[in-house]
Amino acid sequence: MNPHMQLEVITPDKKVLDTMVSAMRVFLPDGWWGILPGHMPMISFVNAGVLHYTMEETKRYVAIYQGTIEVQKSQGKPTRVLILTAAAEEGDQVDEVIANLEQQAKKLADLAKEANLEFNQLRLSLEKSLQAAEITKLGL
Repeated sequence: MNPHMQLEVITPDKKVLDTMVSAMRVFLPDGWWGILPGHMPMISFVNAGVLHYTMEETKRYVAIYQGTIEVQKSQGKPTRVLILTAAAEEGDQVDEVIANLEQQAKKLADLAKEANLEFNQLRLSLEKSLQAAEITKLGL
């Protein structure tokens, strides 16, 4: 069995991490899970929090803004752990990655708020246009 597994963390903007690790811990809805090379395949929701992983005896961290995790196991290949999330920050100082993720989360919340405002303005504009056109029957 391969003593390492591939860990990938991907956001819509970039690949935050793609490396070989020897062990990891992640916070799932039912608590902390440890994942080692050879772990059985699984898919789960990932709670917002910090993922811990070990790479060549060095502990590192990835702060994750919710997402999904998939563990894939293929014959003759290292176990692959794929995490898809809206935002993530990687580093060797846990406080630093958490602070950076909080900044990203604030930006995402601001973007969502702005998108919601634009959507509501467009919907209101469409409703006014339909009322102004006095559409009563389609196609006539």
